[in-house]
Amino acid sequence: MASVFIKQPNDILDYDVDMADWFAGIPGDNIQSVEISIASDAEQVPTLIVGPQPHPTYTLMGANPVRFKLWLGAGTDYVDYVVTCVVRTEQDRAKEVEFKIKVRNK
Repeated sequence: MASVFIKQPNDILDYDVDMADWFAGIPGDNIQSVEISIASDAEQVPTLIVGPQPHPTYTLMGANPVRFKLWLGAGTDYVDYVVTCVVRTEQDRAKEVEFKIKVRNK
């Protein structure tokens, strides 16, 4: 897991996932869909909300997408969340991408 982001509990923010480097090794393929899940080590706390209204869960970016944007809102103060994105490609590849969101009320 390479990236860590900090947000406040009431923030609704967008996060861009750029997979251009990975797709450079497999020309002619691109993103077809993204499955997003969120986990935390804390028990029984509200999770981050994926795609809070009016935002979509994710948006593919470009005509031959190798990047996507996802929207996250809510979360519990002082809880760390791991966002896992399973990217499916038009040629039936699957690639898992993870990053961490730390919720901190500043």
